[in-house]
Amino acid sequence: MKYEPRYHESWALVIGINAYRHTSPLEIARADAEAIRDILIRNFKFPKKNVCTLLDGKATRARIMEKFLSYEALGPDDRLLVFFAGHGHTVKGARGSIGYLVPVDGKEKNKSSLIRWDDLTRNADIIPAKHVLFIMDACYSGLAIQRSATPGERRFVTDMMQRSSRQVIAAGKADELVADGGGPTGNNSIFTGYLIQGLAGDAADEEGVITASNLMSYAYRKVATDSRSNQTPHFGHIDGDGDFILRTPDDTHLAATPEQDFLVKAVVERPEPPASIDWASPTPGFAERNNYSDPDKDSFGRNEWSTRLGHRGGDGCVPAFGWLSLIIEPVSNEPVMLDLTTFARSLAGTVSGDTERNQTFRFPRQAMTTARSLILYDPDYGHDSGGDDCWERYVRIERTGAIEYCDHDRAARLVTLRQEDTRAYRVFLYVQLIGTIWTFLYAAKGVLESAGYSAGVRYTVNVIGTKDSILADFADGKGTEGKKWMQPFEPGDFGMGDSLTKWRCRDENLQFPFQVVLGSLSEPDVKKIISECGDQLGLAFNHQSQPRCFTYGTDEFPWREYQGSR
Repeated sequence: MKYEPRYHESWALVIGINAYRHTSPLEIARADAEAIRDILIRNFKFPKKNVCTLLDGKATRARIMEKFLSYEALGPDDRLLVFFAGHGHTVKGARGSIGYLVPVDGKEKNKSSLIRWDDLTRNADIIPAKHVLFIMDACYSGLAIQRSATPGERRFVTDMMQRSSRQVIAAGKADELVADGGGPTGNNSIFTGYLIQGLAGDAADEEGVITASNLMSYAYRKVATDSRSNQTPHFGHIDGDGDFILRTPDDTHLAATPEQDFLVKAVVERPEPPASIDWASPTPGFAERNNYSDPDKDSFGRNEWSTRLGHRGGDGCVPAFGWLSLIIEPVSNEPVMLDLTTFARSLAGTVSGDTERNQTFRFPRQAMTTARSLILYDPDYGHDSGGDDCWERYVRIERTGAIEYCDHDRAARLVTLRQEDTRAYRVFLYVQLIGTIWTFLYAAKGVLESAGYSAGVRYTVNVIGTKDSILADFADGKGTEGKKWMQPFEPGDFGMGDSLTKWRCRDENLQFPFQVVLGSLSEPDVKKIISECGDQLGLAFNHQSQPRCFTYGTDEFPWREYQGSR
């Protein structure tokens, strides 16, 4: 079939269900559907007569399938968007997960009353429209998603318009809870709220073009990193390699004879992470090459780059006595090849994370490259303004996806109790350690997923130079019964002076390894990692209590304190 570089007609089937007959009701799904319907008509030139809206009682299985199958009468140069907001359901089959949509009359225990997802995709074959886009604000598995283009490839809108495609984005997987509310607009779910922001222009490229791939990538990134979200969308092509065009400047994708064309950058699509990962085969041995194998060795954590950590004094760079080192190392056969030139331009000095909740990680500002690595670093100029061979911290990113982050400026201090006292205590900052472990994991996840990697990584937390040091910088807010932690160096039972030796660490270095699947990483997963790190740090420094990096008697992390001292 030879397609024209434009759309003849635009069609939409919009479904939203709050009032279920046989399962728990929802609150926002109907509003989500109505919002998407209005945007398509008002902003994207979908004729009102071509938008079918099935809400609540009208969204029966029979009516949904009847309307969907009626689109077999569409023309080859038409586009069809299907939006569903409601419950999803997943069943384990002999060949993997099977996803279902739950219509208003559906019963989860009666599969014949549900809409099997691949029934929609198979029946899409009889719909002649060149582009079909499914947007599902529901959680379920079983999407057979393929990649359609390699990262960095650029194509013309005209090219995309003359290729067929079947694309999908789903709000989350089977084991995740899709938020019914709490979105950025205040009136929609997290997933649909970010879709609306993307459609409003946030998902447009520099030319002002909005494609389905750009919209899906935007919603994926925003939902996956929203601190209120416990879901990770997944998206991609079901068939074909065209792209559903939502907007071009002056609506040239709808005009009879487009006067100009536009380049679009192919988006890296993200299939579901693999069901099983061989954790025994890390690639390419990054940790071993850089002295992270044995925490009992004097050389642990010390390599060409970490030896640059320190602060400037009167005699030049004073080497750091200790620092925090975080290692991300891919362990899947899924290939990773990062474009370091792009990252050098796009990452330096940027902030990743939730700024409203102070849960952010800032990448260092300076950049240098080697044949296989990008190094971002912050120099410590100290007593002079010359030279950058003395660093506060750095991020090293290899082409193969391995990432090393080392920070001594925000992790460790030398503390003297009194001016006349020459003794200096080696101190690691508890809140800073935990906050950095937390925010860096999300930042590294964003780097790898932007390159299409969503499988397993080893996340290794290393604290270098802990021998005879103590922990300080506890959570300083009041918690249970108005109590708060006693801080080191304050008068009281915790101790000062010589009594602080009770709390010193006996280990040369510390190492806490974790296994993480990026594509399914949720806030509860991260919280488990953080709690484990808090416990292990406390034990290493002889704190036989709840981790003092959390507000007393709670699991609340002091984000304002963390950011306030940075």
